[in-house]
Parts: sequence; C-alpha cells; structure tokens
Amino acid sequence: MFSLKSNKPLFFLMVRYGIVGVLATAVHYVIGFCLHTFFEWSPFWAHFCGFFGGFITAYCGHYYFSFKDSGRHYERMPKFFATSLIGLLLHQSGIYLLTEVWQYDYATVAAPVMMVCVPLVTFVLSKLWVFSNPTSPH
Repeated sequence: MFSLKSNKPLFFLMVRYGIVGVLATAVHYVIGFCLHTFFEWSPFWAHFCGFFGGFITAYCGHYYFSFKDSGRHYERMPKFFATSLIGLLLHQSGIYLLTEVWQYDYATVAAPVMMVCVPLVTFVLSKLWVFSNPTSPH
C-alpha cells in the first residue's frame, strides 16, 4: 500500500518532475502550436521543432531542480538526450498516427494526448537511468 510518509522523497521528486515537465511541455507545445497556426507548418514538423525548446528546458530543470543532480553533464546529457529521443519517437509516431492516419485534430486531441502519455515513460527512464547514482538511490 502506498504511504505518503514512507514515500515522501519519491512523492516530492514526482512533484518537482511534474513542475519542470509542465514548463517544458508548455515550451514544446507553444513552439509547435505557433509554427503550425501562424506559419502553417505541418503538425509533424511544428511538433518536431517544439521538441527542441522543450528539451533544453527539461534538461536544465530536471538536472538542477527535479533531481538536484551533481553528476557531470557529459555523463548525464547523452543519457538524457537518448531518453528525449525515445520521447520524441513516441511523440512523433503518436502525432502521425493521430493526425494523419486517424484524422484527429492536432491542437485539441493529438498534442494533448501525447503531452500526457510520453512524460510517464521519460520519468521512469530519468529516475532509473539518466539521473541514477549507483551508490545513492533517489
């Protein structure tokens, strides 16, 4: 059974991760939305470009705030980039399926659905691999 008292560090890690994730997601979404809406880029490429703004926001936020990490950037960044590429692959394939194959609207269905599902996967990868210290678990 889940007990907040015994899982307090994990709970607050998830809260911090969520705060950074919401900020990074907002950056990602706003860039994609603006490129699609105001410059008429395809949803696929608009979302792709939004990813990079979200990536920088997420790495800095998770390194300094979520995980309060002290590992070397040259060790953490490649792992975070790999995790982000997995997230991008999930995002892009989801956006493609939802908008091109199933014809759902990008702004009201496809992007919001992917913005909820993909962070769950990246949290697990970040906690267990990217920001993991073999000598001190988070």
